[in-house]
Amino acid sequence: MAHIRIRPNGRIQLDLHLYGRRFREGTKLMATAKNLAKAKSTLKQMNAEIDLETFQYRDYFPHSKKVAIFEALQRKKHPDRLFPFFDNFANEWFERQKSKWKPSYQGTVRLNLDRYLIPIFGNTLVSELTLSQVDFFRQGLVERVKNDGSKKLSNRRVNNILWPLVAIMSLAAEECKFDYPFRRYKSLKEERADSHPMTVDEVQCFLSVVSSEWRDYFILRFWTGMRSCEVHGLYWEHLDFDHRLIRIRQNYVNGEIGDVKTPKSRRDLKMCDSLYDALQRIVAKAEEKPNNDSPFVFTNDKGLPLDTHFIGQKLWYPTLKKAGLKRRRPYETRHTAAVLHIAAHENPLYISQMLGHSDTRLLFDVYAPYVANASRLDGSAFDELMKQQGL
Repeated sequence: MAHIRIRPNGRIQLDLHLYGRRFREGTKLMATAKNLAKAKSTLKQMNAEIDLETFQYRDYFPHSKKVAIFEALQRKKHPDRLFPFFDNFANEWFERQKSKWKPSYQGTVRLNLDRYLIPIFGNTLVSELTLSQVDFFRQGLVERVKNDGSKKLSNRRVNNILWPLVAIMSLAAEECKFDYPFRRYKSLKEERADSHPMTVDEVQCFLSVVSSEWRDYFILRFWTGMRSCEVHGLYWEHLDFDHRLIRIRQNYVNGEIGDVKTPKSRRDLKMCDSLYDALQRIVAKAEEKPNNDSPFVFTNDKGLPLDTHFIGQKLWYPTLKKAGLKRRRPYETRHTAAVLHIAAHENPLYISQMLGHSDTRLLFDVYAPYVANASRLDGSAFDELMKQQGL
C-alpha cells in the first residue's frame, strides 16, 4: 500500500510498501491544502492499481533509480505473465548487437532509439506493443514538415528509424514467447534520392573561386568521386606516386578510423596527369608546414583530421554561393565525377570500379538522366541517320 508522509522540511513524501519492500519517493511539493488534496488523489489511484496488481512504478516515478528494483521484484513474483518493458529490452538488444556494427552505425542506431523509439514506446511492455501504435507513430513521422513545407524525413529515413523497432520486437517475441505483432508490417516505398551533379563549366567556376588552399582538395574529390570519409581518412602512405595510384583502405567517421563501407570500396584509383600534379602540390605544401607529422593527407589548422561538417559549412556551401551555383550537397562531388567520366566516354566498368560500386547497374540507374546531355548520346545520332535515309 501507499501512504503520504510530511517530511521535516514540510515537503510531501510518498511511502510505498510493495512486494515486501519499502519505497520512499520525495516530492518538491510543500504540504499545503491544495498540494495535499492533489497528492491524496494520486495516492487513491496508486492504491487502486496496487490492489488490482496493475501498478507500474515507472508510471508515477519515471526517472527514479528504484524503477529497476521494483520491476525486478515484480518479475520475480510473476515470472509467468510479466514481460520486459520496451526500453529495457531495447537497451539490452543494443548491447547484444552493437559489436556487429561499425562505430558510426552504432551511433545511428543509438540515436534512433534515444530520440524516436524509447520516448514513445519505452513505457510499454513488449507484449503489449501493437501494429496500430506503430502505424500511427510512423504516420506522424511522415507528416513532419520543414518551414518551407517540404517533408522533414524521407521515407528511407523513416524506415531506418523503425528498423530497430522491428528487429527488437522480433527478438522479444521469440525469446519471451508471445505472438509477433508485426507480421503485416511493410516498409514504406523509398523514393530515389535526387542527384544534382555539376557540369564541366560549373566545376571550372567552382574551382576558380574556391580558396587556393583548398583548390587541390576539391580537385581530388571532383576527379575521383571519393566519399568524404575516404578523403578525410586518406594517409600519406596511401599515395603511391611511383605507380600513380591512390589506395582507398579506410574511412574517417565521427573521429575514428574504420573499415571502408563495402568490400568493393577497397580499391585503387589511378592518378591522371592533372590529379598527379594536384597531389604533388599538396605534398609540397605539407612539407612547408612546421612539425607536420600527421599521417593524414588533409588536416585542419590544428593538424587534426578534417571534419565533414566543417567542409560543408565553412567551405563547400560558401563557395557555391560565391560562384553563383545552385545549392547542393558536398556528396555531389561524387555524382559529378561519375557524370564527367561518362561524358568522357570512359568504360562504365572502370567508372563503377572507381566509385566502388558492386556493378554497373547502379551507375546507370542513378546517372541515366544526366548521361544523355553529358555524353551527347541523346538520340540525335539516330535522328541524323533517319534523315540521311530520307525517313
